[in-house]
Amino acid sequence: MPRKTSWILSIILLLLLIGVSGCNTDLDSLSKAAERKEEPELIKVELIFTDQQRVKCYLKGLGIEEDGRVYIGGSSANYMYDHKGNIIGAFNYQRLIYIKVIPDTDTKVELP
Repeated sequence: MPRKTSWILSIILLLLLIGVSGCNTDLDSLSKAAERKEEPELIKVELIFTDQQRVKCYLKGLGIEEDGRVYIGGSSANYMYDHKGNIIGAFNYQRLIYIKVIPDTDTKVELP
């Protein structure tokens, strides 16, 4: 039997054994792993702090971010972004009064 034919038969036999063995083989996961994870959409906001300081920036979400941190005692650190998604600073929810969502007509970020 030619060598190429034996390789093809070996691969078919291996795939057949995987299918029959009852293991939870998910072949779709191989293609999904190659897909790039989408970044969340940036939301333009104005942050108003307890000292009445106002900062216009972008956030990835209105809650504590996946890559943010919550420290013992209730303080937190979340990131502020520019319109390109670059981190330009961090803020603490403990000092935050509220977040105002503003229309994204101006791409300029205003820092104090």
